[in-house]
Amino acid sequence: MRITANITADNSLYNIQQGRAKLDKINEQITSENVINRPSDDPINSRLLLDIGDKVKTTDQYTSNITKSSTWQQFTSTALTGMSDTMQQVRTLTSSISDGITDPAFRNSVVLQLQSLKQQMIDMGNTQMGDQYIFGGAKNTTPPFTNSPAQLPPPALQNPAFSFYSGDESSLKVQIGNSAAPMSMNIPGNQILTANTAASQPYGTINILQTFDNLIYAVQGNDVNGATGIQASSKVLETASKQIFNAVTDVGSRVARLDSFSKMNANTRSTLMTVYSNTQNADLAKLGVELSNQTTAFNASLSATAKISQMSLLNYLP
Repeated sequence: MRITANITADNSLYNIQQGRAKLDKINEQITSENVINRPSDDPINSRLLLDIGDKVKTTDQYTSNITKSSTWQQFTSTALTGMSDTMQQVRTLTSSISDGITDPAFRNSVVLQLQSLKQQMIDMGNTQMGDQYIFGGAKNTTPPFTNSPAQLPPPALQNPAFSFYSGDESSLKVQIGNSAAPMSMNIPGNQILTANTAASQPYGTINILQTFDNLIYAVQGNDVNGATGIQASSKVLETASKQIFNAVTDVGSRVARLDSFSKMNANTRSTLMTVYSNTQNADLAKLGVELSNQTTAFNASLSATAKISQMSLLNYLP
């Protein structure tokens, strides 16, 4: 096969273009500090990087869910602690009137105290986080609890359907980890302050607000059982304290679970970013050496091509 001047020129041009392409690629990697700047640079690792990117975004969403849920649990815990403290005040107060009240002025004072303590329970049941009522279930844009009249007719004392709650029983669930079941973020308020025996309740079956009214009704002297009615309502409220304590314990277990998954997600993200960095981050020192070598080779190619292109058949004539 005869090597013509055209073939030599084409080969030289091809080599120059290849050298130029390598230089451009090295310069691009140095500028971007990335090994892969487009899928065609490395199709296999490009797919890996895309997959890692998706997993990092998912993990970041889990972290955001955990942060919001943790804040929600903090508000819930504060409200429940306040309810527990209020119930302690009620127990202290009722212990002083367990034998009944004969002094009208003292009776009126106790009624006012009980009404105030009941209002405190309602206020804490209407705790807000931002513009959301944390005990309202899915209906969390309006206060879930309302107060009742100070005096109730006797039929209301026996009415299990009587309720102060206008929220719903929806459980607001969030995903906190890839392998985790969705976690309930809220506690519907009816499970704490207006529970009843008509449905399965996780913490107890006492309608605390109704029992407050029963006690107030008895203290006012409207209860024919007198001291017996006061003692009965007081005993129910003492049991109701355990109902609130059960909710506090549940919130504590949720916080522990959130902390555990927060650490797990942080470790997962760190591992993903390490793999990403090892795959994508350019070794600038190595690229600097390659750039120098490639520049030398490219300049040598240009010099050799320039000398070859000056030769013709006239150079071989005698």
